[in-house]
Amino acid sequence: MEARRANGNAGKVSIDKLLYLLSQGCMLHKVKGGGLLYPRTFYLDTENMVLKYSGSEKRLRKKRISWPISKIREVREGEKDYSKRLDPYDRGRCLAVVFGTNHEVLYLMSETSQMRDDWIKGLRFALHMDQYMDQKQQTDRWIREAFQMADKNNDRSLDFEEILKLLKQLNADMDKKYVLELFNKADTTKTHGKPVLDAEEFVRFYHMLTERPEIDEIFMKYDDGKGYWTFSDLCKFFYHEQKLDLTEDQSKELIAAFEPQKQLQLEEHLSPIGFRTLLASNDQQLFNPIHKRVYQDMTQPIINYYISSSHNTYLTDDQLRGPSRVEAYITALSRGCRCVELDCWDGPDEEPVIYHGYTLTSKIFFRDVLSAIKDYAFQSSPQNPNSRYPVILSIENHCSVKQQTVMATYIRSIFGDLLYAPEETPNRIPSPHDLMGKIVIKGKKLPNNLSNTDEGEVSDEDEAADVSNESVKPPKKDSGHKIKLSQEFSACVGFKAVGFKGVEESINSKGIFVSLGENKALKLIDNDRDGVIKLNQHMLVRTYPAGSRTDSSNYNPVPMWNAGCQVVALNFQTNSEPMQLLQGKFMDNGGCGYLLKPGFLLSDDRSASPWTSRKRLSITIVSGYQLPKPNDSKKGEIIDPFIKIEVHGVKEDTQQCKTSVKENNGFNPRWDEHVSFVIGQPDHAIIRFVVYDHDRCVDDFIGYFALPFHSIQEGYRHFSLLNKHGDKIPMALILLKVEIKEA
Repeated sequence: MEARRANGNAGKVSIDKLLYLLSQGCMLHKVKGGGLLYPRTFYLDTENMVLKYSGSEKRLRKKRISWPISKIREVREGEKDYSKRLDPYDRGRCLAVVFGTNHEVLYLMSETSQMRDDWIKGLRFALHMDQYMDQKQQTDRWIREAFQMADKNNDRSLDFEEILKLLKQLNADMDKKYVLELFNKADTTKTHGKPVLDAEEFVRFYHMLTERPEIDEIFMKYDDGKGYWTFSDLCKFFYHEQKLDLTEDQSKELIAAFEPQKQLQLEEHLSPIGFRTLLASNDQQLFNPIHKRVYQDMTQPIINYYISSSHNTYLTDDQLRGPSRVEAYITALSRGCRCVELDCWDGPDEEPVIYHGYTLTSKIFFRDVLSAIKDYAFQSSPQNPNSRYPVILSIENHCSVKQQTVMATYIRSIFGDLLYAPEETPNRIPSPHDLMGKIVIKGKKLPNNLSNTDEGEVSDEDEAADVSNESVKPPKKDSGHKIKLSQEFSACVGFKAVGFKGVEESINSKGIFVSLGENKALKLIDNDRDGVIKLNQHMLVRTYPAGSRTDSSNYNPVPMWNAGCQVVALNFQTNSEPMQLLQGKFMDNGGCGYLLKPGFLLSDDRSASPWTSRKRLSITIVSGYQLPKPNDSKKGEIIDPFIKIEVHGVKEDTQQCKTSVKENNGFNPRWDEHVSFVIGQPDHAIIRFVVYDHDRCVDDFIGYFALPFHSIQEGYRHFSLLNKHGDKIPMALILLKVEIKEA
C-alpha cells in the first residue's frame, strides 16, 4: 500500500475503518540509535494479532520483523517518552511501542502527527482486544501464528512435509503414521493435486493432535462411563480432588462458562473438552486466585510489610560502564516495585543528574526521572493492577547545597500533592493505606530545631563507597564526615534515613530507615538475629548488593526476608534466581508490592502471634505441554526436559529434587512422578519450579514458575512457564496434583 493510504487525511474515522487502513500498511520510520532512520512499511494485523513490517534489506542477519500484540506492554506518545533517541525529531510524530516485562522499545516516526495518533489508537485498541480474548481464542491465535511461521512460500496452506517440519520446530517428535491419519481427517476441503491444510483446517488438526489423555483419565474417574459430567459429578471432583466445596449453582455456572457444545450446556452437562478448558482456566491455576487481589490488612504501620525494592534502579546493565535509562524506572514500577533508588549528583547548567558515582555509567536528568515516576507510580496495567500503594524514592544525595535546592524545586513542582512530607514528625508510623497514592522521599533530614538558615550538616553514609573496583573507588572519608544539606531538600523528606551504628542506637535515632550492605546484613543476621528482628520491628531496614557485584548480579534475598528485613533491594535488570524469587514472592497480595510480614516478625504486641504449623507438601508432577526449545538450541533438535522443584525458606527447609529426563519430547512429556517436602516454617517458604533441557555438558534453562507456599491451591493444577525475563511463554504448561497436610 502507498505510504499515504493511512495518513492524516483519514481524520477521525471509525475504529473498524481505522483497523482496516492500518492492516493495509503504511510507511513508518524505525528510529535507531545514532540518529538513523529506516523507512519500513508497517501493518497491524488484527486477524492474527500481530504488528509486522516489510522492506528490510538485511537477509542474512537474524532480526525480528513481527511482534505478537500480546507482547506489547504499552503504546506511548513520543512526547511522553524519555529516550534521547527522539531528541532530533518532532516527538509529536513519534511513538514508542514497549514489549515484554523487560521493556524492549520499538521507536517509530510517522509522516504526520495525525498518522501517529491513528497508529497509537489502533495499537491500543488491538491491545485491548487481546487482553479480553477468551482462552480458546488465544489458543487458536497462537496456532495461526505457528501456521504462518511454517508457511514459508505464503500460499496460505501447508502440505504434509511442511507440517512435519513445523512439528519438529514445536518440539514434537511424533509417529508419522499417526500424524498422517490426523492430517487426512482434518483435510475436509480435499482438492486435486497435493493434499494441503488451510489455516482453519490446521487449527482443527492441531486441536486433534494436542488432546490430553492424562486429563481425560481424570475425567473418566468421575463420569461413570457416561462420556459427560453432570453438575453433581463436577461437585464430587471439586470436593475430592480440588479440596473445594462447590454449591449446585456454582457448578452449573462453571458448566455454562466452559462447555463449548450448546446442547450439552442446555442439559447442564460437561464434556471432556469442556473439562480440559476448565482445568486450564485462571481460577484453576496453581496460584490461588484470591491472592491476585489485595486481601491483606493494609492499615498496620509500614514497617510491618515487606516492600518490593530495586537497587540502582537507573542501570540497565553492569555497575561500572552500563547505560543509565529513565525507562528502567518505568520497567521497575510496572513490575510492582515500590521502592526505587536515585543516586543524585551535580550536573551541568545547574541540572542534577543520576548515575552510579565514581564509575563510567551514563547520566540521566533528575527531573526526567521524577516525571516518569509521577506518570507511572500509580498507573494500573495487566501486570500490575494494584499499583495504588506508596512509592518510596531512596535518594543517595551527593549534590551541592545549590543543586539540592534545585532538586527540592523539582520534587515540589512535579509531584505536587502526591508528595508525602509532613512538617512535623507524626505520632505514629503511617500505614500503606494511609499513604495510598503518595510518593515518599527517603533521605537525610535536618533536625526540626535548626535555625531558619539555608543549610545544615548531617552525617554521610555513602553507599557508593562500597564499590570494590580500585579504578573507580571514591575518595576515602573519615568516619565522622559531614555533608551539607539544603533546608528545602530536607523539608521534602518524608522518611528520615540514619546510618547504622548499632541496633539500639539506630532504634533511638528517631529515624525510620536504615541501610545495610549485603555482607554487613548477613554478618549481623548470623551474629545477632534477634537484634536484627528487633531493629526491623522499629524501623525499615534496607539491604542492597555488595559493591563487589559490579556485574549487577544479585544476592539471595531469602535470609534477609527471614530475619524480617523489609526493603531487600535487588538489581531488577538481572533476571536470575534471586529476581525470580522476588517476583514469585510479590505475586501475592494482588502484586501490590507490599506483603504483611508473618505475625511473629511484626512490631508491638503482634509479634506474639504463633508460627504456622509444619506442613507436608506432596506433589505429583503429571505432565508438561508444549515446552519450547532453548533460544540457542540447534535447528531440528527435540528437547529432553526435566523439572527441578525447589523449596526456598529458612535454612532447615531449603531442599530440592528433580524428575527424570523425558527424551525427545517437549510437546507433551508425561512424568506421573511423586515428590514430598516437610516444611517447618511455611510462612517463609517460596516454591520454585524450573524446567531444563538435559544436556551432556550444561542443562539449558527453559522456563520457571515461583510462588509463596501459602498461595498454592491443592488439587489438579496447571501453571504457565515464564521465561527468564518473567514473560509468560505462550501455551507452555505444567500439570501437577498437589496435597498439603499437617506434618
